Amino acid sequence: MTAEALLRNNPWSVVSKTYSNKLSELRITQAYIKLLGIPQNAQGARMISLERVGDHEVLMFDVSPDGASDAPLFWLELFDHETKSSIDSCSCTEIAQAVTAFDDFISLAKRRGNVPQS
Repeated sequence: MTAEALLRNNPWSVVSKTYSNKLSELRITQAYIKLLGIPQNAQGARMISLERVGDHEVLMFDVSPDGASDAPLFWLELFDHETKSSIDSCSCTEIAQAVTAFDDFISLAKRRGNVPQS
């Protein structure tokens, strides 16, 4: 279906998707700023939770050594608390990339947990 046909059939779906993307972008940006303010643990790492869906949680990690210009901004991971394992992860060099990964991880967590998609 083309964007024009989509708009004709349901113009609010495009507005809703754009709004959702902006909210995810804002949430990730705020979390990244908060992450940088958290003290490093004994291994020199920092971690913050972005969202939990059932037994699944999207986590953000600071992985860049101080002053490393070629390192990613952060790492996102979808973690399954029931199995105590990582389901998927993504190295993020920019916020827009993280928005896509975050949205994909939330969708995957909802599918795995049989949570209705919104």
